[in-house]
Amino acid sequence: MAEKAKAEKPRTHPSRLGDSATLKLPGWRRGVFPFACAVVAATGGALIVDDAPRPETGWAMVVTGLIAGALFLMATQVLNRLQVHLDREGMTVARLWSVRRYRWDEVSNISVAGRGTARGAKLSYVVFDAARGLALVRAMNRFLTGHNQILPVGLVFEDGSGDAIILADVLNAWRERALKHARKS
Repeated sequence: MAEKAKAEKPRTHPSRLGDSATLKLPGWRRGVFPFACAVVAATGGALIVDDAPRPETGWAMVVTGLIAGALFLMATQVLNRLQVHLDREGMTVARLWSVRRYRWDEVSNISVAGRGTARGAKLSYVVFDAARGLALVRAMNRFLTGHNQILPVGLVFEDGSGDAIILADVLNAWRERALKHARKS
């Protein structure tokens, strides 16, 4: 009965926030890039054994595809990259190339920004401001989204649910709870 009452409350309700949570890429999204790399490697293999072989191009494609796919799998599966870990003090953002810790009091309000693509589809990014990272990357992010930090795209809750708007709302709830607790202390 208590589980049902908890499930009926919105995800941003303080009783549902808990002490920690992890946002990560779903399994199928972690497999898309390695699959594309395998296709590149297979295409390179076909170039090697073709009627008019081009081994210099084929071997380069095979090696590039296999190395890129293996590095991505190692980063996401072994090193736990492309995820965000939340706790009462802040969040740890693990991108492919870096891991940064942000305290809730140094993070601005979290929102959603979007960019249209050539076919009209809109990509949604969870964004915020924080004085961390390379100045060039922060400037590029600000140019693209209006904020200097972007979370990895495609993250979901551990149960597989969530879109950019829900993630931003939940992250703001975590932030507000921490700031409210800091004001009381």
